[in-house]
Amino acid sequence: MRSQLNAAFIHQTGATLIVALIFLLVLTIAGVTAMRFSTFEERMASNTQFRNQVFQQTQNELRSQLLAFNASLANRAPLLAAMNQPRESVENLAELPMLPSSSRQAVLLAPITGAQTADNTVRFTREVMCDDGSSIPDFVCMDFELNAKTELESGTYSWQTQGIMFQNNK
Repeated sequence: MRSQLNAAFIHQTGATLIVALIFLLVLTIAGVTAMRFSTFEERMASNTQFRNQVFQQTQNELRSQLLAFNASLANRAPLLAAMNQPRESVENLAELPMLPSSSRQAVLLAPITGAQTADNTVRFTREVMCDDGSSIPDFVCMDFELNAKTELESGTYSWQTQGIMFQNNK
């Protein structure tokens, strides 16, 4: 009986080592996978933060431009320049189908907020009768389109458009 126990013991001497190595391999694969997932989630969180940051910077630039236009008549010079621009070409209007055919070419605006704005423009789109409920026919509404594009060094950018309407004497 003792010889049978010795024979069984001799056959199992390396089994514990093999099971331990397989278990270690499984744990290593699980650890590497967990690290990759955490790195991926960190990148996603970083990209979301960059997107939010550039969105807020562009919103700030648009609001600053609007405040500048409303601050004084002298600050409305870019709007007058936009009204005096030649009409958009038919090719450009085909690329931008939401613009009316009366749209003028865009005028570049200097950035106000100091953000890394790549492109600030204002464009005159149309002149229409004001539909604000007033019965005064001496006023006309001038529609403009204000564009702002902000880009970070990482390549993340936000391009936003804001409509502006000014009521003017005929």
